[in-house]
Amino acid sequence: MSDCENVMLKRALPAILLAFVAITGGVYFWARAVFTQDNVRVALAGRLAEVLGQPVAIGSIGAAIYPRVTVNLSDVAIGEPARITIGRLQVGTNLRALLSRRIEHADLRLTGARVELPLPAFSFASRERQESGSATGPVELVSIDEIVLSDVQIVSGGRTLSGDFALVPQGKGVVIREATLHADSASIKITGQITDLAGPLGELSVSAGQLNLDELLVFVSEFAGDAGMTAAAAPGGAPPVPMNIAMSLAAERAKIGALGLDRLSGNARITPDAITLEPVGFGLFGGKYAGALRFSLGKATGFHMAAALSDIDMAAVMKFAGSPDAITGRLSGNVDLAGTGVDAASVLKSAKGTSRVDITNGTVKNLGLVRTIVVAGSGRSDAAPQSSDVSRDEPFSRLGATLAILNGDASTSDLRFESSDLVLSASGYFGLDGSDINLKGQAQLSDELAARAGRDLVRYTQEQGRPTLPVTITGSADDPKVFVDVAAVLRRAITNRAKEEVQGEIKRRLGGLFQK
Repeated sequence: MSDCENVMLKRALPAILLAFVAITGGVYFWARAVFTQDNVRVALAGRLAEVLGQPVAIGSIGAAIYPRVTVNLSDVAIGEPARITIGRLQVGTNLRALLSRRIEHADLRLTGARVELPLPAFSFASRERQESGSATGPVELVSIDEIVLSDVQIVSGGRTLSGDFALVPQGKGVVIREATLHADSASIKITGQITDLAGPLGELSVSAGQLNLDELLVFVSEFAGDAGMTAAAAPGGAPPVPMNIAMSLAAERAKIGALGLDRLSGNARITPDAITLEPVGFGLFGGKYAGALRFSLGKATGFHMAAALSDIDMAAVMKFAGSPDAITGRLSGNVDLAGTGVDAASVLKSAKGTSRVDITNGTVKNLGLVRTIVVAGSGRSDAAPQSSDVSRDEPFSRLGATLAILNGDASTSDLRFESSDLVLSASGYFGLDGSDINLKGQAQLSDELAARAGRDLVRYTQEQGRPTLPVTITGSADDPKVFVDVAAVLRRAITNRAKEEVQGEIKRRLGGLFQK
C-alpha cells in the first residue's frame, strides 16, 4: 500500500467509525422506538399468553441490539394466580423484526425464575399454529425456537430445587436439550423430550453422581398430587391426560433413608400412582440387587421389591438392622416383599411377602450351640471349656431358610444350619430386627462332637443312624439362648435302651434255641 493510500485510509477511518456509531445508534433508538412502547408490552404479554396457554403479565420493557435484537422484559408473571415469576425475560430475534415488527424464530431467555407447583395447564402452540397466528398489533410474536432458563427455583411442598434448562418447543411439548437440577450437593442431568406438557408425557434420560431417592419420591409425589402439575383436559371434554414419563436412570451413588446404594442403573416409569424401576440393578451391602423396585406415591410411600440378591455382606445388613455382627457371611437368594416407608424401622415393621435366603461361610454371634449340646449330652458341666476367653460364636458353612415375612417377623419351616460339628433343622420364627427368636428343631451331631458329648447318652439318642438332640433357640440376636430338651433326650434314651435290651434278649434266646 502506497503512502498516498495510507493517508487516505487514515482520513476515511474516522468517518467510517462515525458512520458505524451513527448506524448502531440509529438501530438502537429505532429498536427502542419499536419495542419499548407500553402498547408493545401489552401486545407481547397477550401473545405470550396465546403461545403458553396461560395469562402473562409484564412489569416493564426495554430493548437491546447485541448480539441480536432483543426485547428485555422484567417482572414477568405467568398464570393466575402467578405460579411462575421471572426477574428478566429476554426475547431475541433478528434484524428483520425491526422492519416487519414480527418476532419470528425467537429465543426466550429467562433469568432468576421461580416456579411454584402446582403448575397451570400449559399448552405450547405448535410451530404451525404459531406461524399461522392472526394476532395484530405494534409487534407480533410469531414463533419461538428455543427457551433457555437460568437460575430457576422449583418449589413444591416446601422443598426447593434449582436448575438450568435449554428447551425447544415442539408440538404440545418440548425437547429438553439439556437440563441440570441441583439439590443440596447432588447434581442431576436430564435430556429427552416431553411430548405433551398436559400430562406430562415423555421419555427422559437422567444421570447423576448422587441421587437421593427419598427427596425424589416426595417431590414426585407432590408433583403428581395436589401439589404437582395439574393435567389439562383433552379437547372435547375428554378426561385429563395422566402423567406418564419413561426414563433411563443412572447414578454413581443413591440413597434411600439411611441405606446407601452403588452404581444404580435401570429403566423407570413415573405415573400419578407410582415410580417403577424395572429392570433395575445396584450395589447393596457389598453385593448386588437385580430385579424390580416400585414405590407407590401418596401420603405414605409404599414399596414392592422383587429381585435376586447375590453376595450380600450380612455383617453390614445386621449393622443396618441394629444388631452389629449378629450374623456374618455372604447372602444370596430371592426376595418378593412389599411394605411402607423408606427408613429401616418402617421397612422392617411393615414388610410382608416371601424370601429364600442362603448364607455361606459365616458365624452366628454368641450362639454357643455346640457348647450347650456338649454339656447337655455329657451330663457334666465341665464337658465344655469354661474360660471366658473361649468364643461362643458359632461358625457355619451354610445357613438357609425359606421365609414368610409379616408384621416384622419371619417364619420358617425349613431352616437348616450346617457346620463341621452338626446339622440343625428347625422351624419357628424370629424378628427381622433381631429382637425375638423362637426356633425348635433337631441337631444331628458329627462323630467328633458326639464323642465330646458322651458316648453312652449319644448311643441311646440316635435317630436314623445319627446322634440327634432336640434343640430350642430363644432370646434375641444379641443374646441368643440355646436349650437342649434333656427330658426328651432321656425319654428317647430309655426307649432306645429298652429296644436294645429287647433285641439283645431275642438274639440270646434265638441263639440258645439254635444251639439245642
